[in-house]
Amino acid sequence: MSATTTTTATSTLATLPLATFEDVRDRFFPGTPVSYAENFTDNAVHDKLVVHIGARAGSTRIRDKNVRRLGGIPLIGYTILAARALGADRVILNTDSEEYCRIGEAFGAECPFIRPGELARPDVSPGLASYYAARKVLQEGYPAGYWVEMYPTSPFRNGATLRRYVEVLRGAGSCVAVNRITPPPGRVYAPGGRSVSLDRDQGLVFYKATGTFLGYALDADKRFWRHHEIIRNPVELIDIDTDRDWELAESILAAGAYDFGMELPC
Repeated sequence: MSATTTTTATSTLATLPLATFEDVRDRFFPGTPVSYAENFTDNAVHDKLVVHIGARAGSTRIRDKNVRRLGGIPLIGYTILAARALGADRVILNTDSEEYCRIGEAFGAECPFIRPGELARPDVSPGLASYYAARKVLQEGYPAGYWVEMYPTSPFRNGATLRRYVEVLRGAGSCVAVNRITPPPGRVYAPGGRSVSLDRDQGLVFYKATGTFLGYALDADKRFWRHHEIIRNPVELIDIDTDRDWELAESILAAGAYDFGMELPC
């Protein structure tokens, strides 16, 4: 292989998006295990609750939607205030924008780092940015025990409901807010690859995770069972992705049609 070919191949690999936890580990934490296990080998108590809010700049459908004002409050403000209301020990805003950091800090979040550009691409999974943040927090020696992902595009959350989720999380080691969906026709595949006929198997419940609350124990030994909370209030299922979503959220706020269960700034 010529030098030119080698250079081209290396350049191509460098432009590929990070796709796995292994990719993130190799890029930012080389020589360490992929799992968090090494951080829980001591006898120290790891019981702190960290809420992680990922908010990269450069939204494609709605320009800078994460900091655009909704009902007078920047969109990320709703999620930060909700995180504080549930009793989080730390609320971390993970962003590649210093402007977003300033806005987030004004609402009570912290920005201990600026997200690397490789993790701020639109073709990189938000889960990888969250993994990077968790590794950074554990690397600094903070006794984080529970990690909660809250997407800034889901502004409607009730304070009392969130605190109940936290209680479940601490007991089960897992708590994810989900949306019940209509079963697809035909056959589906269950975890493990088992084929399931929807004509024969009755009583099945289909759901998908939402960005409202995705919590888990960082220490895998503390994840006793997977607990899912079905969101029954349709307002809480609003995930702002389009102008129509934004207009719907504005109309709900203008009508005072949702109870946040916490104080919001005017």
